[in-house]
Amino acid sequence: MSFLGLSGKTFLVLGVANKKSVAWHVAKTLEEEGAKVIYSVRSPARKESLASLLAHKPVYVCDLEFEDQTQKLAEQVGREHGPIDGILHSVAFANFSRGIQPFHETVRADFL
Repeated sequence: MSFLGLSGKTFLVLGVANKKSVAWHVAKTLEEEGAKVIYSVRSPARKESLASLLAHKPVYVCDLEFEDQTQKLAEQVGREHGPIDGILHSVAFANFSRGIQPFHETVRADFL
């Protein structure tokens, strides 16, 4: 049994850039706990650069700056993997359209 109770759960992890990224370490921990991890990266070039690291794992390309790509990712993941149990958004992007404010007050467009 998983210490964290994650065995058999499915997670979408966004933002793996390399072996040093927070997203990679969280994803690796999820997998060690028996979870299924679905990966999303920003570009085809990033997907190619991670080919050996993410070999035999489901990897999707989605640039979160474009709402149509975000919607397409949701549809593809839902269709191909069914419901997911969690999402890790670990994308290094900050847009402070309303200035610096508490995280919970961030508008959706700035978060994505």
